[in-house]
Amino acid sequence: MDKIRRFLKEISSNNVDAFLVTAVSNIRYLTNFTGEDAFLIAANEKLFLIVDSRFTTQAKGEVYKEVEVLEYSGGIVEFIKSILIKYHIHWLGVERNRLNLNLYLSLKEIPFINLVPLTNVIELMRIIKDEKEADTIRKACEISSKSFLEILPFIKEGVTEKDIAAELEYRFKKNGADKLSFDTIVAAGERGALPHGTPSERKIKAHELIVMDFGVFYNGYASDTTRTVCVGEPDKKSLKVYNIVEEAQRIGREAVKEDIYCRELDNRVRNFIKEKGYGEYFIHGLGHGVGLEIHELPFVNSRSPFELKENMVITVEPGIYIPNKFGVRIEDTILVKKDKGEILTNLPHDLIKL
Repeated sequence: MDKIRRFLKEISSNNVDAFLVTAVSNIRYLTNFTGEDAFLIAANEKLFLIVDSRFTTQAKGEVYKEVEVLEYSGGIVEFIKSILIKYHIHWLGVERNRLNLNLYLSLKEIPFINLVPLTNVIELMRIIKDEKEADTIRKACEISSKSFLEILPFIKEGVTEKDIAAELEYRFKKNGADKLSFDTIVAAGERGALPHGTPSERKIKAHELIVMDFGVFYNGYASDTTRTVCVGEPDKKSLKVYNIVEEAQRIGREAVKEDIYCRELDNRVRNFIKEKGYGEYFIHGLGHGVGLEIHELPFVNSRSPFELKENMVITVEPGIYIPNKFGVRIEDTILVKKDKGEILTNLPHDLIKL
Protein backbone atom coordinates (compact mmCIF):
# COMPACT_ATOMS: atom_id res chain seq x y z
CA MET A 1 0.00 0.00 0.00
CA ASP A 2 1.07 3.57 -0.63
CA LYS A 3 1.21 4.56 3.05
CA ILE A 4 3.42 1.58 3.87
CA ARG A 5 5.78 2.36 0.99
CA ARG A 6 5.96 5.97 2.14
CA PHE A 7 6.67 4.87 5.69
CA LEU A 8 9.49 2.54 4.64
CA LYS A 9 10.96 5.36 2.57
CA GLU A 10 10.82 7.68 5.59
CA ILE A 11 12.72 5.12 7.65
CA SER A 12 15.43 4.87 5.03
CA SER A 13 15.77 8.65 4.81
CA ASN A 14 16.34 8.85 8.58
CA ASN A 15 19.34 6.49 8.41
CA VAL A 16 18.00 3.81 10.73
CA ASP A 17 17.90 0.05 10.18
CA ALA A 18 14.45 -0.36 11.69
CA PHE A 19 11.69 1.59 13.41
CA LEU A 20 9.63 0.70 16.47
CA VAL A 21 6.08 2.10 16.63
CA THR A 22 4.18 2.07 19.93
CA ALA A 23 1.44 4.71 19.48
CA VAL A 24 -1.79 2.81 18.83
CA SER A 25 -3.09 5.51 16.45
CA ASN A 26 0.06 5.22 14.32
CA ILE A 27 -0.16 1.43 14.38
CA ARG A 28 -3.75 1.58 13.19
CA TYR A 29 -2.81 4.00 10.40
CA LEU A 30 -0.12 1.67 9.06
CA THR A 31 -1.73 -1.72 9.64
CA ASN A 32 -5.52 -1.30 10.10
CA PHE A 33 -5.30 -3.08 13.48
CA THR A 34 -7.92 -1.64 15.83
CA GLY A 35 -6.80 -3.17 19.12
CA GLU A 36 -5.54 -1.09 22.02
CA ASP A 37 -2.26 -2.92 22.71
CA ALA A 38 0.41 -3.78 20.14
CA PHE A 39 3.89 -3.00 18.89
CA LEU A 40 4.98 -2.53 15.31
CA ILE A 41 8.47 -3.02 13.92
CA ALA A 42 9.48 -2.04 10.41
CA ALA A 43 12.63 -3.96 9.45
CA ASN A 44 14.07 -5.53 6.32
CA GLU A 45 11.41 -3.75 4.20
CA LYS A 46 8.68 -5.55 6.14
CA LEU A 47 6.15 -4.64 8.85
CA PHE A 48 5.75 -6.91 11.87
CA LEU A 49 2.75 -6.39 14.15
CA ILE A 50 3.51 -7.86 17.57
CA VAL A 51 0.56 -8.77 19.80
CA ASP A 52 -0.17 -11.09 22.71
CA SER A 53 -2.66 -13.94 22.55
CA ARG A 54 -5.62 -11.66 23.34
CA PHE A 55 -5.32 -10.00 19.93
CA THR A 56 -3.82 -12.61 17.57
CA THR A 57 -7.04 -13.67 15.88
CA GLN A 58 -8.31 -10.09 15.67
CA ALA A 59 -5.04 -8.84 14.21
CA LYS A 60 -4.84 -11.54 11.56
CA GLY A 61 -8.37 -10.69 10.48
CA GLU A 62 -7.77 -6.94 10.28
CA VAL A 63 -4.27 -6.12 9.07
CA TYR A 64 -3.24 -5.36 5.52
CA LYS A 65 -1.69 -8.29 3.65
CA GLU A 66 1.70 -6.57 3.71
CA VAL A 67 1.79 -6.86 7.52
CA GLU A 68 2.97 -10.04 9.29
CA VAL A 69 1.36 -10.74 12.67
CA LEU A 70 3.62 -12.16 15.39
CA GLU A 71 2.39 -13.39 18.77
CA TYR A 72 4.62 -12.97 21.80
CA SER A 73 4.51 -14.31 25.33
CA GLY A 74 6.72 -13.37 28.22
CA GLY A 75 8.67 -10.14 28.08
CA ILE A 76 8.15 -7.81 25.10
CA VAL A 77 11.73 -6.52 25.28
CA GLU A 78 13.20 -9.99 24.79
CA PHE A 79 10.83 -10.61 21.89
CA ILE A 80 11.78 -7.32 20.22
CA LYS A 81 15.44 -8.16 20.84
CA SER A 82 15.04 -11.47 19.00
CA ILE A 83 13.69 -9.68 15.92
CA LEU A 84 16.51 -7.15 16.01
CA ILE A 85 19.06 -9.96 16.16
CA LYS A 86 17.39 -11.86 13.31
CA TYR A 87 17.55 -8.86 10.99
CA HIS A 88 20.96 -7.58 12.16
CA ILE A 89 19.55 -4.29 13.45
CA HIS A 90 21.93 -1.83 15.12
CA TRP A 91 20.24 1.56 14.64
CA LEU A 92 16.65 1.48 15.86
CA GLY A 93 14.36 4.46 15.35
CA VAL A 94 11.78 5.11 18.06
CA GLU A 95 8.96 7.62 18.52
CA ARG A 96 10.47 10.40 20.61
CA ASN A 97 7.14 11.85 21.75
CA ARG A 98 5.32 8.52 22.18
CA LEU A 99 7.63 5.87 23.63
CA ASN A 100 7.05 4.78 27.23
CA LEU A 101 10.07 5.74 29.35
CA ASN A 102 10.32 2.29 30.93
CA LEU A 103 10.43 0.62 27.53
CA TYR A 104 12.96 3.16 26.27
CA LEU A 105 15.30 2.48 29.21
CA SER A 106 14.92 -1.28 28.73
CA LEU A 107 15.75 -1.04 25.03
CA LYS A 108 18.80 1.07 25.83
CA GLU A 109 20.18 -1.85 27.81
CA ILE A 110 20.42 -4.01 24.67
CA PRO A 111 24.17 -3.78 24.02
CA PHE A 112 24.18 -3.87 20.21
CA ILE A 113 21.37 -1.33 19.72
CA ASN A 114 21.66 2.42 19.23
CA LEU A 115 18.32 4.13 19.78
CA VAL A 116 17.48 7.02 17.46
CA PRO A 117 14.54 9.12 18.75
CA LEU A 118 12.58 10.57 15.84
CA THR A 119 9.71 13.04 16.05
CA ASN A 120 6.38 12.89 14.18
CA VAL A 121 7.51 10.54 11.41
CA ILE A 122 4.06 8.96 11.04
CA GLU A 123 2.10 11.95 12.36
CA LEU A 124 3.37 14.03 9.42
CA MET A 125 2.20 11.31 7.04
CA ARG A 126 -1.24 11.34 8.66
CA ILE A 127 -1.64 15.09 8.33
CA ILE A 128 -3.08 14.82 4.78
CA LYS A 129 -6.24 12.72 4.64
CA ASP A 130 -7.12 10.52 1.71
CA GLU A 131 -10.66 10.35 0.34
CA LYS A 132 -11.68 7.43 2.54
CA GLU A 133 -10.38 9.15 5.67
CA ALA A 134 -12.17 12.39 4.80
CA ASP A 135 -15.43 10.52 4.20
CA THR A 136 -15.10 8.76 7.55
CA ILE A 137 -14.53 12.03 9.41
CA ARG A 138 -17.46 13.52 7.52
CA LYS A 139 -19.65 10.64 8.75
CA ALA A 140 -18.42 11.12 12.33
CA CYS A 141 -19.42 14.78 12.09
CA GLU A 142 -22.83 13.85 10.70
CA ILE A 143 -23.47 11.54 13.67
CA SER A 144 -22.47 14.15 16.26
CA SER A 145 -24.42 16.95 14.54
CA LYS A 146 -27.56 14.82 14.17
CA SER A 147 -27.36 13.78 17.82
CA PHE A 148 -26.96 17.38 18.99
CA LEU A 149 -30.03 18.53 17.07
CA GLU A 150 -32.07 15.64 18.46
CA ILE A 151 -31.42 16.55 22.10
CA LEU A 152 -32.13 20.29 21.86
CA PRO A 153 -35.77 19.83 23.04
CA PHE A 154 -34.39 18.10 26.14
CA ILE A 155 -32.41 21.19 27.24
CA LYS A 156 -34.56 23.25 29.56
CA GLU A 157 -34.65 24.85 32.97
CA GLY A 158 -34.06 22.40 35.79
CA VAL A 159 -32.18 19.65 33.95
CA THR A 160 -28.57 19.20 34.97
CA GLU A 161 -25.42 19.44 32.90
CA LYS A 162 -24.91 15.72 33.50
CA ASP A 163 -28.45 15.00 32.28
CA ILE A 164 -27.73 16.79 28.99
CA ALA A 165 -24.39 15.05 28.50
CA ALA A 166 -25.92 11.63 29.18
CA GLU A 167 -28.77 12.22 26.72
CA LEU A 168 -26.32 13.38 24.05
CA GLU A 169 -23.98 10.44 24.55
CA TYR A 170 -26.92 8.01 24.34
CA ARG A 171 -27.86 9.56 20.99
CA PHE A 172 -24.29 9.19 19.74
CA LYS A 173 -24.47 5.43 20.20
CA LYS A 174 -28.00 5.20 18.76
CA ASN A 175 -26.84 7.07 15.66
CA GLY A 176 -23.86 4.83 14.98
CA ALA A 177 -20.84 6.20 16.86
CA ASP A 178 -18.19 3.80 18.14
CA LYS A 179 -17.40 5.87 21.25
CA LEU A 180 -16.76 9.41 22.44
CA SER A 181 -13.75 11.16 20.96
CA PHE A 182 -13.33 12.98 24.29
CA ASP A 183 -15.34 13.53 27.46
CA THR A 184 -18.40 15.61 26.60
CA ILE A 185 -18.33 19.18 27.90
CA VAL A 186 -21.56 20.81 29.11
CA ALA A 187 -20.92 23.97 31.10
CA ALA A 188 -23.68 26.47 31.93
CA GLY A 189 -23.57 30.03 33.19
CA GLU A 190 -20.41 30.86 35.13
CA ARG A 191 -19.10 27.33 34.50
CA GLY A 192 -18.99 28.15 30.78
CA ALA A 193 -15.85 30.18 31.54
CA LEU A 194 -14.07 26.86 32.11
CA PRO A 195 -12.91 25.79 28.62
CA HIS A 196 -12.84 22.13 29.70
CA GLY A 197 -15.70 22.24 32.16
CA THR A 198 -16.89 18.69 32.78
CA PRO A 199 -20.64 18.21 33.33
CA SER A 200 -21.81 18.67 36.91
CA GLU A 201 -25.02 18.42 38.90
CA ARG A 202 -25.62 22.13 38.31
CA LYS A 203 -29.13 22.77 37.02
CA ILE A 204 -29.78 24.85 33.93
CA LYS A 205 -31.29 28.28 34.50
CA ALA A 206 -33.20 30.50 32.09
CA HIS A 207 -31.36 33.19 30.12
CA GLU A 208 -27.86 31.73 30.64
CA LEU A 209 -25.43 30.49 28.02
CA ILE A 210 -24.51 26.80 27.88
CA VAL A 211 -21.25 25.75 26.21
CA MET A 212 -21.44 22.25 24.69
CA ASP A 213 -18.31 20.64 23.23
CA PHE A 214 -18.74 17.11 21.90
CA GLY A 215 -17.48 14.54 19.45
CA VAL A 216 -17.43 10.89 18.47
CA PHE A 217 -15.22 8.28 16.89
CA TYR A 218 -16.61 6.50 13.84
CA ASN A 219 -14.51 3.72 12.29
CA GLY A 220 -11.52 5.12 14.16
CA TYR A 221 -11.83 8.76 13.09
CA ALA A 222 -12.96 11.66 15.24
CA SER A 223 -15.31 14.61 15.07
CA ASP A 224 -15.12 17.76 17.20
CA THR A 225 -17.87 20.37 17.56
CA THR A 226 -18.80 23.14 19.96
CA ARG A 227 -22.01 25.14 20.10
CA THR A 228 -23.23 27.59 22.72
CA VAL A 229 -26.98 27.64 23.37
CA CYS A 230 -29.36 29.53 25.65
CA VAL A 231 -32.65 28.68 27.35
CA GLY A 232 -34.70 31.73 26.42
CA GLU A 233 -33.18 35.13 25.71
CA PRO A 234 -29.65 35.94 26.96
CA ASP A 235 -28.81 39.21 28.67
CA LYS A 236 -27.30 42.03 26.58
CA LYS A 237 -23.66 41.40 27.53
CA SER A 238 -23.91 37.67 26.88
CA LEU A 239 -25.46 38.33 23.47
CA LYS A 240 -22.79 40.94 22.65
CA VAL A 241 -19.99 38.47 23.43
CA TYR A 242 -21.74 35.69 21.54
CA ASN A 243 -21.97 37.89 18.44
CA ILE A 244 -18.25 38.72 18.68
CA VAL A 245 -17.33 35.04 18.86
CA GLU A 246 -19.71 34.21 16.02
CA GLU A 247 -18.10 36.84 13.79
CA ALA A 248 -14.61 35.75 14.83
CA GLN A 249 -15.43 32.15 14.00
CA ARG A 250 -16.83 33.21 10.61
CA ILE A 251 -13.60 35.10 9.87
CA GLY A 252 -11.63 32.00 10.76
CA ARG A 253 -13.62 29.41 8.86
CA GLU A 254 -13.87 31.59 5.74
CA ALA A 255 -10.09 32.11 5.76
CA VAL A 256 -9.40 28.37 5.66
CA LYS A 257 -7.78 27.41 2.36
CA GLU A 258 -4.63 25.85 1.01
CA ASP A 259 -1.34 27.72 1.61
CA ILE A 260 -2.44 29.91 4.51
CA TYR A 261 -0.18 29.51 7.55
CA CYS A 262 -1.84 28.26 10.71
CA ARG A 263 -0.35 31.13 12.71
CA GLU A 264 -1.84 33.63 10.23
CA LEU A 265 -5.25 32.01 10.63
CA ASP A 266 -4.94 32.25 14.40
CA ASN A 267 -3.75 35.86 14.20
CA ARG A 268 -6.66 37.01 12.04
CA VAL A 269 -9.20 35.71 14.53
CA ARG A 270 -7.25 36.74 17.62
CA ASN A 271 -6.73 40.29 16.34
CA PHE A 272 -10.45 40.68 15.69
CA ILE A 273 -11.26 39.61 19.24
CA LYS A 274 -8.58 41.98 20.58
CA GLU A 275 -10.06 44.86 18.58
CA LYS A 276 -13.40 44.18 20.25
CA GLY A 277 -11.77 44.45 23.67
CA TYR A 278 -11.80 40.79 24.68
CA GLY A 279 -8.31 39.64 23.71
CA GLU A 280 -7.34 38.63 27.24
CA TYR A 281 -10.34 36.29 27.40
CA PHE A 282 -9.37 34.22 24.33
CA ILE A 283 -7.04 31.90 26.20
CA HIS A 284 -6.28 29.00 23.85
CA GLY A 285 -5.19 28.36 20.28
CA LEU A 286 -7.66 28.66 17.43
CA GLY A 287 -7.73 24.96 16.61
CA HIS A 288 -6.00 21.68 15.87
CA GLY A 289 -5.92 18.79 13.46
CA VAL A 290 -8.49 15.98 13.70
CA GLY A 291 -8.19 12.40 12.51
CA LEU A 292 -7.30 9.16 14.22
CA GLU A 293 -6.80 11.32 17.31
CA ILE A 294 -8.97 14.17 18.50
CA HIS A 295 -5.93 16.44 18.76
CA GLU A 296 -3.26 15.92 16.13
CA LEU A 297 -1.16 17.87 13.64
CA PRO A 298 -1.43 20.57 12.47
CA PHE A 299 -1.97 22.72 15.55
CA VAL A 300 -3.52 26.10 14.72
CA ASN A 301 -2.04 28.68 17.07
CA SER A 302 0.24 31.70 17.04
CA ARG A 303 3.40 29.54 17.17
CA SER A 304 2.45 26.90 14.63
CA PRO A 305 4.95 26.38 11.79
CA PHE A 306 2.43 24.58 9.60
CA GLU A 307 0.94 25.76 6.33
CA LEU A 308 -2.49 24.41 5.46
CA LYS A 309 -2.61 21.98 2.54
CA GLU A 310 -5.54 20.47 0.71
CA ASN A 311 -7.19 17.58 2.58
CA MET A 312 -5.92 18.50 6.01
CA VAL A 313 -8.71 18.48 8.60
CA ILE A 314 -8.69 21.14 11.31
CA THR A 315 -10.96 22.82 13.81
CA VAL A 316 -11.70 26.53 14.08
CA GLU A 317 -12.87 27.23 17.64
CA PRO A 318 -12.47 30.73 19.05
CA GLY A 319 -13.83 31.39 22.50
CA ILE A 320 -14.24 34.14 25.07
CA TYR A 321 -14.24 33.13 28.74
CA ILE A 322 -15.09 35.71 31.40
CA PRO A 323 -14.26 34.26 34.83
CA ASN A 324 -17.20 33.76 37.18
CA LYS A 325 -19.59 35.13 34.54
CA PHE A 326 -19.99 33.01 31.38
CA GLY A 327 -18.21 31.64 28.35
CA VAL A 328 -18.82 31.33 24.60
CA ARG A 329 -17.17 28.98 22.11
CA ILE A 330 -18.18 28.03 18.57
CA GLU A 331 -16.29 25.27 16.76
CA ASP A 332 -16.44 23.53 13.39
CA THR A 333 -14.42 20.66 11.97
CA ILE A 334 -13.27 21.74 8.51
CA LEU A 335 -11.76 19.90 5.55
CA VAL A 336 -9.20 22.12 3.81
CA LYS A 337 -9.73 22.60 0.07
CA LYS A 338 -7.72 24.59 -2.44
CA ASP A 339 -9.72 27.83 -2.25
CA LYS A 340 -11.88 27.31 0.85
CA GLY A 341 -12.79 24.93 3.62
CA GLU A 342 -15.59 22.38 3.61
CA ILE A 343 -17.45 22.64 6.92
CA LEU A 344 -18.15 19.10 8.11
CA THR A 345 -20.22 20.11 11.16
CA ASN A 346 -23.52 21.04 9.55
CA LEU A 347 -25.06 23.12 12.35
CA PRO A 348 -26.26 26.72 12.64
CA HIS A 349 -23.84 29.37 13.88
CA ASP A 350 -26.46 31.81 15.12
CA LEU A 351 -27.26 31.53 18.81
CA ILE A 352 -29.65 28.65 19.38
CA LYS A 353 -32.41 29.82 21.75
CA LEU A 354 -34.39 27.04 23.35
